[in-house]
Amino acid sequence: MTIMRSSGAGASGEYDPFSPEVLEDPASAHRALREKCPVHHHAGFGENGFYTLSRHADVAEFFDDWGLWSSEWGQGPIYTREGGLKSDPPEHTVYRKLVTSAFTARRTAALEDWITATAAGLVDGFAHDGRADLCESFAIPLPVLVIAKILGVPAADRADFKEWSDQFMAGQNAADPAVQGAARAKIDAYFGAILAQRRESLAARGREALPDDLLTALLTAEHDGRPFTDEELLPLILLLLVGGNETTTSLIANAVWRLLDLGLWEDVRSRPELVDVAVEESLRYDPPVLGLYRTNTRPVVLHGVEVPEGSKAHGLYASANRDPEAWDDPDTFRLDRDLADLRRRHLSFGVGPYLCPGAALARLEARISLKLLAERLPGLHLDGEPTRVDSFMMWGPSSLPIAWSR
Repeated sequence: MTIMRSSGAGASGEYDPFSPEVLEDPASAHRALREKCPVHHHAGFGENGFYTLSRHADVAEFFDDWGLWSSEWGQGPIYTREGGLKSDPPEHTVYRKLVTSAFTARRTAALEDWITATAAGLVDGFAHDGRADLCESFAIPLPVLVIAKILGVPAADRADFKEWSDQFMAGQNAADPAVQGAARAKIDAYFGAILAQRRESLAARGREALPDDLLTALLTAEHDGRPFTDEELLPLILLLLVGGNETTTSLIANAVWRLLDLGLWEDVRSRPELVDVAVEESLRYDPPVLGLYRTNTRPVVLHGVEVPEGSKAHGLYASANRDPEAWDDPDTFRLDRDLADLRRRHLSFGVGPYLCPGAALARLEARISLKLLAERLPGLHLDGEPTRVDSFMMWGPSSLPIAWSR
């Protein structure tokens, strides 16, 4: 497992997103790309490799122009048809409307008390120990419990959800689709069985027999006068499960890690009004998703580089968020940045029609977490080196040793 560092030597020579240097310190590698090779071709993945875009203006336009840069062949480096939210309009629009009703501002705000109580219960489980792995004890279980509640599946299965999600994300490192497909099959089998059970209940006893949750909403929704099939719903559920826990875990852990490592934790603890800025600056500085992929529908030339039609291209949120053309002092984690400006311009939740529907929920979980940990764990400090998550597309600790005064 790669150890996460605050800074490192950075990549040398040819940019390779899978190399130990880049995995340990992607920011240095991204800086070199922006300065020397804003459109880079990495030939060492699959048959054709992929291109990487690193400058803020290019990345923002890349994700906003779905007519040129399509999601139809997947948002990872492997060519695959995933459908649902990982498609282009108008299909994407249909599924986005289906999901956004579960993540409205009103529904998210209504979860605040429950999330706070759930988070407090997790802290109760380890607060007297004096040390813990923040990921294992808190940052992993909290988002899994939240997305399980929203979907309407048993929280007792949370260990399986996390294991399957980790396997799915780690599968992005492999050029063979079967690696990721094995993890996807487990998730599909689990939720396929739940959908089948609920369809039986719906047919026998009607809508009132079903729980009021997101799975029921998906199951009973209609498009063009018919319900959605499993083939249409399962990719959507997969994205909600994986996206609803992996990214928020990294957001919470990244924020705590940086604030402690950079000596800023006490500022946030003593001034709770800084929590929102800390969350947004963490998203800018350490986006949980380093970037996503698209496939171009026609040949294009960028910065003198010809990208053939049908090429995979990686738009780096993380690099765009540190571009000095877009940000003052981009490589410094600062709590004096303008909150509205941060929220408006960092790209960590996506761009345009692909803006993450769960962004408000992730922010809420992170805000609650920082406030609660600051209140309950006096003298909080790092107690060892964090280790990195497996997926090269993600950025966050898989373990974060911490200690505090009992």
